Amino acid sequence: MDKDLQKEGHSLAAWFVWMAAVVFYLYEYLARVAPSVMEQDLEIAFHTSSVVLGSALGAYYIVYSPVQLLAGVLFDRFGGKKVLIPASLFVVLGCLLVSLPSTNLGILAMGRVLMGFGSGFGFIGVMYLAAVWFNPKKLELISGLTTSIGICGALIGQAPLARLTDAVGWQASWAYIAFAGILCTLMLIFFVRETSQSGRENRNEDFSIKNFLHGLWCVCKNRQTWIIGFVACTLYTPLVVFGDLWGVQYVHLIAGITRAKASCVVGMLYIGWLIGGPLAGYVATLIGGRRRLLIVSCLATSLILGIIFLLPVKSPLALGILLFICGIKSSPEVLCFVAGLEANPPFAKGSAIATVNMIVMLLGGLFQPIVGKLMHSSNASYDVDSFRFALTSLPLLALLGFFAAFFISKKVYKERANS
Repeated sequence: MDKDLQKEGHSLAAWFVWMAAVVFYLYEYLARVAPSVMEQDLEIAFHTSSVVLGSALGAYYIVYSPVQLLAGVLFDRFGGKKVLIPASLFVVLGCLLVSLPSTNLGILAMGRVLMGFGSGFGFIGVMYLAAVWFNPKKLELISGLTTSIGICGALIGQAPLARLTDAVGWQASWAYIAFAGILCTLMLIFFVRETSQSGRENRNEDFSIKNFLHGLWCVCKNRQTWIIGFVACTLYTPLVVFGDLWGVQYVHLIAGITRAKASCVVGMLYIGWLIGGPLAGYVATLIGGRRRLLIVSCLATSLILGIIFLLPVKSPLALGILLFICGIKSSPEVLCFVAGLEANPPFAKGSAIATVNMIVMLLGGLFQPIVGKLMHSSNASYDVDSFRFALTSLPLLALLGFFAAFFISKKVYKERANS
């Protein structure tokens, strides 16, 4: 009976498993974006420039991205619980390290490395457990809901965290984030279960490096994986570059408002994703496909970002509205993970999600310091014009995604199609 309920996606246990995993995703997202409201404080505390700071904070993504591949094979082999719990503790340890009273930039970078390592298991873990516990027809909706809840972590990391940082300082704020992580770890311990098919296909095989990496190899040699990953990256990079790091400072400068108010404006980008994630899953199901939706999304994202940075828009209200629309238009990125699942064999669920996410986060992580260097090359004073010059790379990237989306195949992996 329990097996049947799991297949239909109505099992109460399945929703509890997903809930615990998605709370971890929310938490690691909060830790990921926290530096965006601390940027100026961090530059002062560590006596460094935005270029060097961007490289230190970007260490998160440099580690996060390759960890995706390890996460995928570990989930395929061992299931969810045994992997997510230590991953959560890595994020907690990274937050605690950054909260220490030190002005050594190496400590900050190491803390971000630990956060990036643990966070690399977050989204993949949620989607892996969803693919195991829920009916495949529900995965687009689950993907949208998962992203929306993760975005809540980003929203907490904007205005609320900015106010906390102003009240208690950036180091104490990291200590509070670490405590929240401990509570999150307890949820994983008590609610994530291993009574489904987690890792079962691969666990029955004799352990060897060949078997361990077989699913990953099948995913990586599939050209569709890389096309889907690139399209996803072009839609997600505005969040990583503008929302997670440079957005608050840009709005603060161009609109002439406080950082707290600027974080509220940037938060509209996340609210757009919050609404657009589940909506994208619904629309894709309604029109019977996701390829057309991704093509339109890339083009619309490019146009909106071009308006924001090239006109440029200075009104906080207008910026907020445009960022909200941009969030809705770019949120169909969540469909790329389901597309990655369908384009690859069923025994490589974790590896498929992981590889797509690795491509997304690796390119996104590289763009943070690239934007910093573009700003420096334009004007060493980091004024509005230097920000505009550097951030114009975002609509250009989305335009490349528009052309790449035409090459996403409409075909489903034949073993999955016949299952």
